[in-house]
Amino acid sequence: MPDLAIHHKRDLADVLLELDDDIFTGQVVPDADAPHVRALLAEIGAGQPVRIELRDDHLGLYGWPVDGVQARIDIDGGAIRYGWRLREWPDMLLTAVAHAVWEEPDGTLVDITPASTPGSLSLFAPDPAATDLLGIARYRVLHVSPDRSREIAERVGSLKGGQRAYEERRAAKAGLSLHDWIGVKEFTDLLPEAIPAFTAACDAFIAKMSRLPDLIELRPEDHDDIADGEWHPDYETEQARDKLADWQLAREERMMDIEEGMDALGLTDTRVPA
Repeated sequence: MPDLAIHHKRDLADVLLELDDDIFTGQVVPDADAPHVRALLAEIGAGQPVRIELRDDHLGLYGWPVDGVQARIDIDGGAIRYGWRLREWPDMLLTAVAHAVWEEPDGTLVDITPASTPGSLSLFAPDPAATDLLGIARYRVLHVSPDRSREIAERVGSLKGGQRAYEERRAAKAGLSLHDWIGVKEFTDLLPEAIPAFTAACDAFIAKMSRLPDLIELRPEDHDDIADGEWHPDYETEQARDKLADWQLAREERMMDIEEGMDALGLTDTRVPA
């Protein structure tokens, strides 16, 4: 099985960042002191989160932070530190991704890996145990279903004569009160199912990354530049790039489910416009 050489990773990193930019667009760096941030990190067992510089560094490698950090250490010294990088869709979803950052020789932590969040800061929670979890994500759902009692009561009150009798029969058949039946029928919140389905699709996408080495097409030993044309390095990752785009479709579909669920509830999208 071919391995991912550093030039393969650099080629695929650009594609991966573009795909993540699309799917996580508008998500932001969370508030380090927010209770939900503290709660998620407590579940993970990570240390206190700190805001650190997100530095534009040509060595930074999206999807493979260790390679980028090690390349920077080879030039400037310092050390690698493992932990979790966090992003947030306000009022919807908090995500922590196992990550690695550079510790400069003076002890300053710097995130040199490109991010899908805007700005020049990164929220990083140290955790030596994250060494073997790189790329793995942990989540905390922030969405709270709105109280629709008033709307349901108004809808029930608007039912007249035969229509009310019809809905009462349907409610009884479902084993529900008329109030609960109308709530299920007309005011169901789909997000408690849609958000976990989206995170599951994200986890599946991450899991499939382990297949990338099998998709590398190395230069054939009998390739003749004169007869067959010049061989370009990006030929080797073409199949892998195509697969990343294919795998993205499941995340896009689940994201659309969330957006449709928000529309049904009349919720304002809290993501920051790109």
